[in-house]
Amino acid sequence: MTVCRAESRREHYGAIRRWLTGVVVLGRNEMLRKGTAGSAFEERRVHRREEMSQSRGETSHPRRTRSGFWIQCVGILLLATPLPNCSRGDEPSSSAEPVELERVVYAGSAWYGHAPVWAGQRLGIFRKHGFQIDRRAFGGSADRINALIADNATFASLGEVAMLAAMASERRDFYWVGSQNIAPGNEGLVSVGVDSVEQLAGRKIALYQNTSVHLTVALLLRQAGLDIRRDVEVLNAPDSAVVDLVRSGEADAGAIWEPFFSDLRALPNARVLGTDQDTSIYHRYRTMTGPDVLCASRSWVDADPERAKRLFRAYFEAVEWAQAHPVQLTEIVLAEVRQPRAAVEAALHNFRWIGWNGQRAMLSNARMFGQAQEVSELLVELGRIRRVPSFRDWTVADWYWE
Repeated sequence: MTVCRAESRREHYGAIRRWLTGVVVLGRNEMLRKGTAGSAFEERRVHRREEMSQSRGETSHPRRTRSGFWIQCVGILLLATPLPNCSRGDEPSSSAEPVELERVVYAGSAWYGHAPVWAGQRLGIFRKHGFQIDRRAFGGSADRINALIADNATFASLGEVAMLAAMASERRDFYWVGSQNIAPGNEGLVSVGVDSVEQLAGRKIALYQNTSVHLTVALLLRQAGLDIRRDVEVLNAPDSAVVDLVRSGEADAGAIWEPFFSDLRALPNARVLGTDQDTSIYHRYRTMTGPDVLCASRSWVDADPERAKRLFRAYFEAVEWAQAHPVQLTEIVLAEVRQPRAAVEAALHNFRWIGWNGQRAMLSNARMFGQAQEVSELLVELGRIRRVPSFRDWTVADWYWE
C-alpha cells in the first residue's frame, strides 16, 4: 500500500488556505456592505472595552470576532480530514499506513517465456498483491532449479527437461506449480552448407545439452534414421555460443531457442532443417519438446501456502494480461531484449499464454502429464536420466480445484 507524496500534501493544504482566504474576504466585503455606521459603532464598542480593562488594571488584548473564531474552527476541522487518495494506478491504494512489500526472487533469462514477469512488474500487478519482484538472470534451466533448491530464488520459469532431470534425482526441494505457455516453433535446427537432416551424419551439431533442443535434435535425427548418440558429434554450448560455433564453422549446424534462434537463421547461407513442430511430441500433444514450466521453492511455499497462492494468482494474472494484450506485450519484450521488431513479433505470435483457470486442463494426462511421461521415457532412452520420475508428487494441482 502507498501514501500520498509531499507534492500532494502541499496541494491539499494549499487548497485549504485558499478556501480560508476566500472566507475572510467574503466576511470583509459583507462588513463593508453594511456601511460605515456599523463600523463606527463597532469601533466605539471596542474602545469602551479597552478603557474598562485598563481601569481594572488588565492588559488589553485584541479581541477575536465571531467570524474569525468560526473560521479557525472550520480550518482546524479541514486540516484534520484525511488526505485524498493519491496512490499510483499500478499500486494498491489505501489511506492507512504503508505496508512493506514482500521481496521475492524470480529466476529468469532472456527467453520470451519470462514476459509475464516483465509485464507484471511494469503494470504493478505484483505490487498490487503485496510483492516486490527481484529478477535475477540464470543462464540455464538447471541453474534455476538449483537456485530454487538452495533457496536462492523463490520461483522460476524453466524448461521441463531440467525439471524432470531434477525429479529423477529425487531432488524434492521444489514444486511444479503449473504450465503457463505453449510456444512451439520458437526453437529449431539450423545448418550452414548442409541441405537436409540426413546429410548431418558424421557432422558436428552445437546445442545446449539436457534441454528441450537436445530432445528436438534427437527426434529430428531419429525421424531421418540417425542416432544422436552415434551418428553425429554433439558440441555442448549455451545460448549465443551455439550461434558463434556455427558462424565460425566449428559446427555444421546448431539448435537453440529464441532470441538466439533468430540469430542462427540470420547467418549467411543458413537453412532451417526442422523445428520442434516437426517432432512426434508436438504432433501428439501440441507442445514443444520441453515446454516452459513454473516452479517454486518448496520451503517458501510450505512456510505459508496462502501467501504462495497469492503470489501465483498475481503471476497468472500477468499471464492472462499477456494473452489479452499481444500488441502491448510486444512493446514490453522489445524493451527487454535487443532483437529486431519483426523477429520478436514472429516469436510472440507462436505463444499461447495459459492462466490460472487453464491449469486444470494443462496438468492432466491428456496434456502435460502425458507429455512429461513420454519425455521422461525418451530421456531414459538417451541416457540423460536413470528412471522415470513420479512427477505428480511435485505438483500443487489441487490448488486449481479449490
